[in-house]
Parts: sequence; structure tokens; C-alpha cells
Amino acid sequence: MKSKQSLGLFLLVCGIMLFTSCTNANVELAKSGIAAATTATFMPQLSLSATLTPVPLSPTPLDITLTPLFDFVFPTATATPTVMPTLTSTPLPPCTEPGHLTDGVVTSTLTKGGDMAYRIYLPPCYGRDGRSYPTLYMIAGNNQAAGIWDYLGLDEAAEEAVLKGEIPPYIIVMVSSGLLALTTNGGPGSYEQFFMDELIPTIEADYCAWPDSTGRALGGLSRGGYWSLEIAFRHPEEFAGVGGHSSSLYDYSAEPDVNPQFTGVNNELGELRVYMDIGEQDIGIYNTRKLHEDMETAGVAHEWVLNPGLHDHPYWRTHVSDYVAWYGSLWSHDRGAYPLCDKPAPDDFQK
Repeated sequence: MKSKQSLGLFLLVCGIMLFTSCTNANVELAKSGIAAATTATFMPQLSLSATLTPVPLSPTPLDITLTPLFDFVFPTATATPTVMPTLTSTPLPPCTEPGHLTDGVVTSTLTKGGDMAYRIYLPPCYGRDGRSYPTLYMIAGNNQAAGIWDYLGLDEAAEEAVLKGEIPPYIIVMVSSGLLALTTNGGPGSYEQFFMDELIPTIEADYCAWPDSTGRALGGLSRGGYWSLEIAFRHPEEFAGVGGHSSSLYDYSAEPDVNPQFTGVNNELGELRVYMDIGEQDIGIYNTRKLHEDMETAGVAHEWVLNPGLHDHPYWRTHVSDYVAWYGSLWSHDRGAYPLCDKPAPDDFQK
């Protein structure tokens, strides 16, 4: 009996366990069905399969037309050139002041007396514009004082031409020849050395004389004409021009490397301008004409003027206007082209 009860109890337990297993299986199936339905409805499984085909680049540029979003017309800016003002220098008012003469001396180690006199002409309105001036050195004849050129009217002729605007203003240094010019004929210890080493440096240190070869010229009459040619032909790089007026060239003691009758032909004169004039009845015409002919034959540029007249004051006085015009042609009328100078005027020059 007891065994039957035990068997019945065992069968009951087994039945309960089997029921429970089936119930749990159905629940899991139900859950799996819900999950499957949920996944299929809301989370589909996407299968993407892409095949990439390379496209070759075409060398032909694309014709792309851009259509503006807004139909605006912008004005084209046209550049207007700026007109720069023309710079012009304000000219100084016309000069009405007269020129000025003053005397001076050069203390020389070469002259026996120790001093060499000169007279200097300063042009109208000297020193007003703060510029330098070209300088003309004019040598007197044998035993003549520096004032001989003043006596002949050289400074008056220059002043008239300046005020008329015919020539640019320039300084004129009228220098005595003295015994040194009479007793020497060139080289060391001569009038040439005095002129180059003592006179010119003194003038350029004391006055607004343009200290450059472009700004210098020299001339002379009679024996002074000899010296002007002798000095310039031996130093052509130091002067713009030289004038020999009735030059006395009969110095037969001068060596060929000093005598202008030879140096005027044999030396290279470069840019030096040369002017020679003489009267037809001048006692020294033979040697002067010979120099002219020799220079002409050698192709040396120069100006030759043969005038009626003698070797005397009336001849030179008649032609001083010709001289100042020729020397004035060496230089510019433009005062702005000359170097600045701040040297004061002489003490006796009343501005």
C-alpha cells in the first residue's frame, strides 16, 4: 500500500515537472516570436552592395556658366590720373644794382717785391643768390698796372652786357704782369707758377669764384696775351677758354715745351676754346698769324679774328665788347646751375 502511494506521488511530481517544462518552452517560443516580429518591423537588416567604377578626368575644361543670384550692376571704377604740378623755380627780380670794383694784393714768394696787385670786378647783385660765379682772369701787358683793363672799359662793357641779359654775370680779375712776367718765360719760378699756385687759389679762397676748370677763363693783351696762351696751352685741363689779344709772341728764348707757338700745336688742348685777335697793322702780327696758320694746318680748333688797327689802346678799347661777349659765351645764363657759395662780400662792398 505504502509502495503504491509512493509510486503515485512520484508520478504526480513527474507530471508537474513535465507540465512546467512545456509551459516554459511555450513562453520562450512566444518571447522569440515577439522579438522576431519586433526586429523585422522596426530594425530591418540592410544589406548594401556598392560597386565603385573609376571615372577618368577629362582634359577638356568644363564650360560652367554661373548665373548671379542677384541682378545687380556694379559701376566700373575708372582711374583718374593725378596731374602733378609742374615745378618751376621762382626767378629773382631783375638786378638793378651796379657792379663793384675793388683792389687787392697777392703775397707772393716768387715776386721780388713780395706782392702782386690785382683789381677785381664783381658783377651786379654779387652774392645775392648765394651762388658761385665764373671767373675771367685778364693779364696786363709789360709794365702795365692791373687797372689797365679798367682804363680800357672792360668792366663797363661787361656790366652793360650783363644788365641787358646778353651775357651771364661773371667775375673779372685784372692782374698786373710785373717784373716776373718780363723776366721769365715759363716753368718753375715763373709768372706761370705765380698765376697757377698763388693767384688763382687766393681768388677762389676769398671770393665766390667757381673753383673748377669749367668756371675759369683767362686772357691778356700784348705780353699778357703771350702769358695767357702760354699758361692755358700748358694747363688746358684747368680752363674753359683762353684769349690772346694782340699777343706778343716773339719770345725766342722760350723753350719749345713752354713757347705757345709750339705748345698750341703740339699739346693736346682737349675741350679748351681758343680766341686770338690782332690788328692788321700790329707790329707783332707775323708770329701771331704764324701760330694761327700752324694751328689751322694741325687741325687745332680756334677762333681767329683779324681787325683793322694797331698795337695800342684805341684798338683794345674798340674791341673790349667783343671780348666780354666771347668769354660770356663760355658759361650758362642759368644761375641755378652754379655751385652754392656763402663767402661774404668784401668789406668795402656796400650792398
